Amino acid sequence: MKQLVTAIFGIISLTASICAYSIESLGYAVLANEGDIEIRKYEPHLLASVRVNGDFEDAGSKAFRPLFKFITGENTTEAKIAMTAPVIQTSTADQWLISFVMPREYDLESLPVPASAIVEVSSQPEAIMAAMQYSGGWSKSRYEKHEGLMMQALAASNYKSCGEPKWARHNAPFTPWFMRKNEILVPVCSL
Repeated sequence: MKQLVTAIFGIISLTASICAYSIESLGYAVLANEGDIEIRKYEPHLLASVRVNGDFEDAGSKAFRPLFKFITGENTTEAKIAMTAPVIQTSTADQWLISFVMPREYDLESLPVPASAIVEVSSQPEAIMAAMQYSGGWSKSRYEKHEGLMMQALAASNYKSCGEPKWARHNAPFTPWFMRKNEILVPVCSL
């Protein structure tokens, strides 16, 4: 019986993970490969963001509820907004900025206005970013390890960091840890 339950749970997890890959992702074009990193040109996009206090691992959880309420109808038109990937986490002084990427179909004029004052919508211009992908859990130590690897790879490349690193999580929390796609993103400039 235990094996049957384990098999059923595995199938459900795998199916849910595959479905998660069918959501819209932030668009980009690969400009170059520099060892373990890709240099990408990201398209202009909108972000819905919430600033929170707390530690690295709790920040995403604290910001999730108001962002989720916004996309599920807590906005001026009570519109449902599709979930997209990735969820982006950035350090800002003594706070965290957690952001949901808005679907391409919206611009600042057509995106519903958040009902909550803590949800901020911003327009992001086209950006050149270095990206390093890794799989696994969402711990601070895993993030810091890969951020260090990213900075080493950048130091050996034809690019330099021109901004703060961002953590991009592409999967839902119920995705098995070994199937999660995570990325470190760093704005870059040519040397």
